[in-house]
Amino acid sequence: MALPGPLCATPRIARYSVRLDSLKMISAPAAMARAVACPEHPTFQPVGTCSRCGRFVCARCETWGDCCAACEYRRLRELPSLRVRGYLAQAFLALAAVGLSLGAALDGWLISHLHGGMASSGASGTYDRLSALLAMPTLVAAGLSALFFLRWLHLAVRTAKMLGLEPGTTPAWAVAWWFIPLAHLYDPYLVVRGLCLSLGGARKTSAAVTAWWTAWVLGGAAWLVQLYLFQTLDSEPLLLTSALLAGFTAQLILALGALLGMAVIGQVQALTDECVEDVAEAA
Repeated sequence: MALPGPLCATPRIARYSVRLDSLKMISAPAAMARAVACPEHPTFQPVGTCSRCGRFVCARCETWGDCCAACEYRRLRELPSLRVRGYLAQAFLALAAVGLSLGAALDGWLISHLHGGMASSGASGTYDRLSALLAMPTLVAAGLSALFFLRWLHLAVRTAKMLGLEPGTTPAWAVAWWFIPLAHLYDPYLVVRGLCLSLGGARKTSAAVTAWWTAWVLGGAAWLVQLYLFQTLDSEPLLLTSALLAGFTAQLILALGALLGMAVIGQVQALTDECVEDVAEAA
């Protein structure tokens, strides 16, 4: 039987019902006082009901969305492990950083063996063999780091929204922005920055995100310059020094970007853990 009076006028609270036999044992005012008490925070007036278990929730409970703290914590525990996905992304970013650093060292070695802007046949052959050995492992590490990073980002945004936060995007769009031409140059940065800020990240965290994204953009631009210069070597052999310098710079900046990406993942994980702990304590 639905409660009589003003409570029935509130759509969300009207869904709460009391067993008939319980009403026979207590007076009407006592039943109403018991019904409107938040089970987690008795001193707070309820503002609705938990969408999962039907209990009343107060303003403090609604901090975690439309569920009570106990249900919200159970929902969070049902999600895949954000920490595991973060570790996988960090591991492959570290491998990519190692490969890029070795590639930069190789470019630096060949630059030191140039004479008049030209490389000897022996130095050139050694460079080609070592480059071929590094290329595939580095490419695989970079590809897997991108895959696991996007999987981690999707789950991180999903977790933030489940916590009742507003990161400024949905999990699907957090990934989709990376594949939209031109938008991929800036919107992914906004996604990660918005995620950090929604989790309570301070200015230091925002600065780390900015440094990470700046390194990726500058490193990618230098990489494109390197590719263009190497394609023109047949007609302009003297551009070899410039091409190697561009490659050296690009790989160093991208390696730095990979390390900064690892730091950003760690910071977001720490902020998420704090929010989840708050829910656990309330539950």
